[in-house]
This record gives sequence, structure tokens and C-alpha cells, in this order.
Amino acid sequence: MEANGISIHFELAGQGASVVLLHEMGGTLDSWDGVFPALSQHFRTLRYDQRGSGLSEKVRQPITTELLVEDLEAVLNGSGLAAPYHFVTVAAATMQALIYMTRHPERIASFVFCNPFTGADPNRVAALEERAALAEREGLRKALAVTLDKSWPADIGDRDAYAAYRARYLAHDPVCFAAMNRAIARPNVTHLAKDIRQPTMVVAGRFDQVRPPAASEQFARTIAGARFELIDAVHMMPAQAPAALLALLQDFLGGRAQSATRQRAG
Repeated sequence: MEANGISIHFELAGQGASVVLLHEMGGTLDSWDGVFPALSQHFRTLRYDQRGSGLSEKVRQPITTELLVEDLEAVLNGSGLAAPYHFVTVAAATMQALIYMTRHPERIASFVFCNPFTGADPNRVAALEERAALAEREGLRKALAVTLDKSWPADIGDRDAYAAYRARYLAHDPVCFAAMNRAIARPNVTHLAKDIRQPTMVVAGRFDQVRPPAASEQFARTIAGARFELIDAVHMMPAQAPAALLALLQDFLGGRAQSATRQRAG
């Protein structure tokens, strides 16, 4: 679809309450391959490649988190997906969902945050800038040691799944990947979590070296009534541990989906 001035590749399937899947930086909509088919049997489920990723348009202007939220709004409007939405985010995509909440709180049914990243600590901003410059200058392969090797160590999980993810990762446009790194360096939106009023589940990966489980648990504690779960997963949770994540999603979304459907009908 044409959305917010660019071409965005998306997939929408199923019937029922609306679920929106937002992939991680370095990922694509394919990150949800182990989750999307089963979810779409019970929910109207949307996934898309964020700008500069997968089959969405490669851009050369700077990317900001606010711009990604504008993309999200345009995709939701263009797809015709009905509110309220159950958001499922991975890592830095959490920032987009939180900012969207400040603009449209009435359009959100619930949140599931997987290994949530809500902004860099001041002492990490320089590292993100350096990582962006490395990818831009020498390509994704040269940046693996400071990116994917930490996000998904090669000795964890299914080898075929890892190989497929690594191939997609290396296929990213280095300029867009660099722009995304700069985008998540600022702002820090952690403070927005305290304003969440919707049912929320935070899922941490036991083997996550980028966002340690303790950090995700602390984030969950800032949200009133949030459910916290710990599963055997790396940072790239949906791609590496889809079965465990899917089981949690089906359990959490079941009752919420029925409530949202009644709300939309009313």
C-alpha cells in the first residue's frame, strides 16, 4: 500500500478482534512467520515491513520514531483494520506503540511487549551512533559482531530458523538500518509506561543479552496490573521461540479479544 508517502508491504488475514504485530529493528514481517498463521485463525491480524525493511520502500531521509508512528497510523487507516487494537511489539517497536497510545488511547485494547526497549540510556547513545556509522560505511556483515551476534547467539535455538533470519538480516539496506539505529537512540519514552491503562503483558527472553530479563521485569512493574512472563528466548523472540510466545499470546488475547469485539459492536 501507499502510506505516509512511501510503499509499505503488509499482510492482513483472519477474522475477529484486531491484532497488530510490530517487528523489531533488523527484522521484517517474516519475523512473525511462526505466529501469524495461527493467530489469524482467530483474530484479524496485521503485520507489515517497517520503512526501510523487507519489501517496504528504502528511504534516504532521516528516520525518527515519530515518523514510524505516522507510518503506523497510515497503515492502520489504509488497511481498514478496525479499532480497538491489540498491539504486540518486539524490542524498539515498543516505543512506537507507546507514542501511539498518547495520541489514540481509545483505539487500544491491550499491549503485549516482548523484550521491550523504550529508549537508550544516555551512555548508550554514542554506541548506537557508532553502530549506525559502521553499518552505513561497511555493510551489515561487518556489523554482525555488535548487532545480531548479541541479539541471537548462533548456538541458541533452531539452526535453520537462525540461518533464515540471518540471511534476511544481512539483506537489509545498510543506510536504512543505520537510520533506524539513530531513530531509537532518541527519544526515551520509558516514562509513558506509567500511563498505560489497558491490560498488558510483558514477555522477557531468558537468553536476551540486549534487554536482560530483569530490565523487562522492572518495566512491567511500572504498569498497573501488568502480567510478566519469562520464556526461553533470545532478543529476536518471535523468530527464535515462536511456539512459546504463541502459547502466551493465545492465552492472553483470548479473553481480551472477546471484550474488544463487544466494545466495537457496542
